[in-house]
Amino acid sequence: MNLDIKDKIALVTGGSAGLGKAIAFSLAREGARVAISGRRKDVLDETAREIRNETNAKVLTFVGDMTQQESVTAFVNQVVDDWKTIHILVNNVGQATRGQLGSLCQDDWQQAFEVNLLGAVYCTTQVTPLMKKQKWGRIINISALSGTEPGEDLIVSNVLKSGVISFSKTLSRELAGDNILVNCVSPGLIDSPQNDDYFSPQERKIVEQTIPLQRFGEPKEFGDTVAFLCSERASYVTGINLIVDGGTSHGV
Repeated sequence: MNLDIKDKIALVTGGSAGLGKAIAFSLAREGARVAISGRRKDVLDETAREIRNETNAKVLTFVGDMTQQESVTAFVNQVVDDWKTIHILVNNVGQATRGQLGSLCQDDWQQAFEVNLLGAVYCTTQVTPLMKKQKWGRIINISALSGTEPGEDLIVSNVLKSGVISFSKTLSRELAGDNILVNCVSPGLIDSPQNDDYFSPQERKIVEQTIPLQRFGEPKEFGDTVAFLCSERASYVTGINLIVDGGTSHGV
């Protein structure tokens, strides 16, 4: 399917590894120009080389912390200086903070708030004037399954991932008149280095039996789902939270 996003300009935060890298690859395969941010220059540069070599797409990189307004401003300004505008924003930066209420301090809450929610607010605030001016935009916020079905020992993540979903829904109504579509995508268990570190091979086999499709998702499957929501093919889809979890969730 032609997603009709050739030469669209896409920002992917946290785009150097994991799900962000998969999203950047999927957008690049569809002909988009991709700007990726991360905090490790060596990893960013390697990802950019891989994307260029496989897709021939144009790729920009930015080393910075998306929880800091000055870094967000510098990233957006770099892209606009080189490519004039921004069509697509994927807010992918996030983390899972483990622990119950009594084991967490104020700094744990504050840091998780900045990483999971406030960074997305900063980035969205920066790019929406450009999208409004051109009357076209796609904003995708990456949440998690725990945003709708709270996980054990994940009180901070449960609360903040729910906040990302609420932010997306609220913003979708605010920006619809400018033809800016805002959606949320919530992954379940997707193959990643983090999951390789977290689950032993035996634990993974047990967990896979709880997933109706009997396996973890592939990063490309997740990236392609996000790319579809960024496209013209999804032009009547806004305000949703799309769960990509192999059928794991129990909610209707």
